Amino acid sequence: MSQQPSKNENKDWAELKLDRVTITNSICSNLVSAGILLPAEVDRYKALLQTYDPLTLVKVLLVSKEHRAALEGD
Repeated sequence: MSQQPSKNENKDWAELKLDRVTITNSICSNLVSAGILLPAEVDRYKALLQTYDPLTLVKVLLVSKEHRAALEGD
C-alpha cells in the first residue's frame, strides 16, 4: 500500500518576517478591538511589550488574535 503525500509536503516553506514594531502595534490593536486594553493604556502597554523576548512576543500576538476573533465571532 502506498501512502499519499500530505497536502503540505509538496509546498515550499513560507518565510515570515516580523519586526517588533509591527507585532507590538498588532497586539495593541487586537486587544483594543477586543475590549481588553483601553486606548489610553496603549503607550504604557507598548513599553511593557518591548521588554518581552521575541518568542513571548509572538505568543502574545497569537493570543491577542484569538481574543479579537472570539469577540468578532470567527
